[in-house]
Amino acid sequence: MATHPDLSQPNAPMATVAQRYHDLDALRAFAMLLGIVLHGVISFFPMPIWPAQDLHQPLVEVPVVLAAPLEQAGLEVPETYSPYEFILHAIHGFRLPLFFLVSGFFTAMLWRNRGLKQLAKHRTKRILLPLAIFVPIIWILIIPVGIYGSVKKEEVGKLRGEPAKEAQREAKPRARNNPRAAIDIGKAAGTGNLEAIEWHIQAGTDLNQRAVDQSTPLMTAATFGRVEVAKALIDAGADLNLKDKNGSTALLIASFFAHPDIVEALLEAGAGPNISNNDGATALDTAQAPWEEIQWIYDYVGEILSPAGLVLDYQRIRETRPQIAATLRENGAEEGHGAGLAGLIMLIFFAPLFHHLWFLYYLVWLVAGFILITWLLGKLKLKALPDWLITSPFCWLWLLPVTLLPQLLMKEGFGAATATGVLPWPPILVYYAVFFFFGAVCFGRDWFKAKAGKLWPLSFVLAVPPLLAGLCLVKSQNNGELLAACSVAYAWLMIFGCIGFFRRFFPGENPRIRYLSDASYWLYIMHLPVIMFVQAWISTWDMPSLPKFLIACAATTLPLLLIYGLGVRYTFIGTMLNGKRTRPGPVGAQDVASMRGQ
Repeated sequence: MATHPDLSQPNAPMATVAQRYHDLDALRAFAMLLGIVLHGVISFFPMPIWPAQDLHQPLVEVPVVLAAPLEQAGLEVPETYSPYEFILHAIHGFRLPLFFLVSGFFTAMLWRNRGLKQLAKHRTKRILLPLAIFVPIIWILIIPVGIYGSVKKEEVGKLRGEPAKEAQREAKPRARNNPRAAIDIGKAAGTGNLEAIEWHIQAGTDLNQRAVDQSTPLMTAATFGRVEVAKALIDAGADLNLKDKNGSTALLIASFFAHPDIVEALLEAGAGPNISNNDGATALDTAQAPWEEIQWIYDYVGEILSPAGLVLDYQRIRETRPQIAATLRENGAEEGHGAGLAGLIMLIFFAPLFHHLWFLYYLVWLVAGFILITWLLGKLKLKALPDWLITSPFCWLWLLPVTLLPQLLMKEGFGAATATGVLPWPPILVYYAVFFFFGAVCFGRDWFKAKAGKLWPLSFVLAVPPLLAGLCLVKSQNNGELLAACSVAYAWLMIFGCIGFFRRFFPGENPRIRYLSDASYWLYIMHLPVIMFVQAWISTWDMPSLPKFLIACAATTLPLLLIYGLGVRYTFIGTMLNGKRTRPGPVGAQDVASMRGQ
C-alpha cells in the first residue's frame, strides 16, 4: 500500500521506517555541481556582463545531419554555433527544475518524518541562514574580481588584434560566418573600430548575429555611442528593430544612453519609434522620465557594464535627454507604460541582490508556501491527490500545460528566466513551484519508487529534438509558443531521464558519493568568484579553449573541495550546511552523521 503524504494530517508520522534515497541525494549534488560547469563555459562566448572573456571563443559549423531535419521543419538554423553556448543552454534548460523537484521531494519527506515545525526549523538553518551569511561574502569577493576581469579584458582585446589588418594581408575576405570574424564584429562595434566593421561588411559577416543576451552589433554600437559604426551598420542593412533579451531595440538603447546622432540615424532609416521593451517602456519613456526616478538604473547598468569598458557621463546624459525626447516626438514617438514603472520593476525583481544564490531565496518562498498550504489543507481535512493523477502517462496531461503557462510569460530564451531581486518574479516562482510541488506529492508514491524514470534512455533521446529546435528558435528570436513548448518538454524529459539514470547507477550507499553530495552545497555557494577569477587569469593564455575550460573547473573545484574537508565539514559551517559530521576515528570508524536530514 502506498505511503504517500496525507495532507489532512500535517503532523502525522510515517507508517513506515524512513529510508535514505541515495540516488536522489546524488542527483541533487549533480544539479549543484552542474552549476560550476555552467558558469565555467560563459567566458568562451560573448557575454559583455561576465567579468572574464577568453581569447579563444570558438564557433563550429552546425552538422548537416542536425540542420537538415530542422530546416525541413521550417526552422531557421544558424550556420555556426558556439559549443560552449550550447552547453550552457543544455544545462540551464533542466538543472534548476530538477533541483527544485528533488528539493520538493525531500521537503515532503522531512514533513512526514518530523512535522511542520521541525521542517520550518530545519529549512531555516539549511537554507535561510546560509543565504543571509554568504550573500554579503560573495559580493565582497566579486567586486575585486570584476575589476581584475576588466583589466584582463583589455589585454585580451590587444592580443586578438584587429581583423581588418589581417584582411589586408589576405587575397580576399574570409567566408561568411567565419568563426573568428563572427567573434570580432561584436568587439569591433563596442570599441568603435570602423575599419573592422567595414571589413566585416565586405566579408559578408552576419550583421545581426546575436550575443548570449540577444544583443546585435548595432545594439552594442548604440550602447557605447559609436556613431560611425552604427551608421555603417545601418547603411549595410542591419535589422533596426530586433530586440535583445530585455525587449530593447537599438533605438531604445541609444535613447537610454543618450546618443542623439545614433537616434537620428535610426529614425531616418525607419526604426520603429514606438516599440516597447518587456516592461512596456518606449524610447520616449526612457528619454523623458524624471532623472531622480531612473538614476539608480544608470548606476546599476553602469556597474554591470563597467567590466566591458563602459563609462557613463551623467552630465552629458542629463543634458542630452531633452534633445532626444524632442527628436523622438518629432518622429511620432509616443509614451508607453513609462520608464519609471520599468525601473521600479527592475529594482524590485531583477536587481542582482542575490547573485547566483537567488535559487535559495526562491526555495525559501516555496518551502514557506508548502508549510502554509499543508497547514491549510490539514485544517480543511482534504485528502492527498489520488495516485492516478501522479502516475505516468496521466501526469503529462496536466504537468505540461501547467508548466507551459508561466514559461510563456518568460521571454529571456530557452528555459526559465533569471531574476535576483528583492522579491521573486511571479512567473519564475510559479514555474519552479510546479516542479517543487510535483516532487513533494511524489514522495511515498509506489509509482515514483518503482517506475519514475524507468525509460531513462528513451527520455534522453526524446529530449534532443526540443533542445535543438528551441536553440534555433532562440537564435531566430522566435520567442513564441513553440519555444516555450520546447523548453518545457526538454525540462521534463531530462528530469525523468536523470531520475532513471541515477536510480540505475547510484541506487545504494557510496561513501565517496555521499561525501561529494555533502560538499556540493559548499562548492556551489563559493565557486562563483573563484571561477570568475580563474577564467580572467587564464583568458590571455594562447591555448585551445577545451583545456582552459577544464583548468578553470578543476582550479575552482579542487581547492574548494580541499577547504571543505579541512576547514568546513567538521565546523559550525558544515553543521549549518549539512548537519553534524564527526571525524573518522583512527581505527577506521565511519563518518557518523545526522542521517535524518536531507
